[in-house]
Amino acid sequence: LQFTRLDMESSNALLMLLLSAVLRTAFSSHFEGAIIQWRPAAVQQSSGISVEISHRVTWRRSNFFCNDTTIDSSLLLSGEGSLVCQEGCSGTVGSMSFFCTDYGTTDNWSTGGINYNYTFASGVTHFEASFYSGAWINTLVQGANSDWEVRVKGDLNIRPDTNSINSSPATGMLPIVRVQHGCPNAIRIP
Repeated sequence: LQFTRLDMESSNALLMLLLSAVLRTAFSSHFEGAIIQWRPAAVQQSSGISVEISHRVTWRRSNFFCNDTTIDSSLLLSGEGSLVCQEGCSGTVGSMSFFCTDYGTTDNWSTGGINYNYTFASGVTHFEASFYSGAWINTLVQGANSDWEVRVKGDLNIRPDTNSINSSPATGMLPIVRVQHGCPNAIRIP
């Protein structure tokens, strides 16, 4: 059997196409969205400024399974990744593990959240932390399977009107909102 240069190039292209299809299947998208909020912690540490960080995250249910039993047993799901400091601190701020609170069998999603405290060093006035990776859901019209980042920024200065540090806006909405592409949409944030 003899191959010409064109046959080899075609074979290499076909191999790359097949490898791409296999990798896409093996590393299919699973992240759907997240909301990160923060406020002053109930108990402040003398060593710095303590904040309570809350996050809600939504994943494909087939990756992080949730049902009524998971919710009733308050099982902590591992999630994936960490909230990582970008400015005003260092290292990992917290894990993106979560307690499942809701799920959808038809649309294949699991969502939930967790609260944890983090203490910034004395004198820190601003911080930024982010949760980032790849594998955004593949059903998006734009940005499918792409890299993503959810970033929280905070101002830790004392507010003169409350005599406490600031806190982020808060919402109880799900971290994902489905809208039809190409149509006018209004999203009301409660």
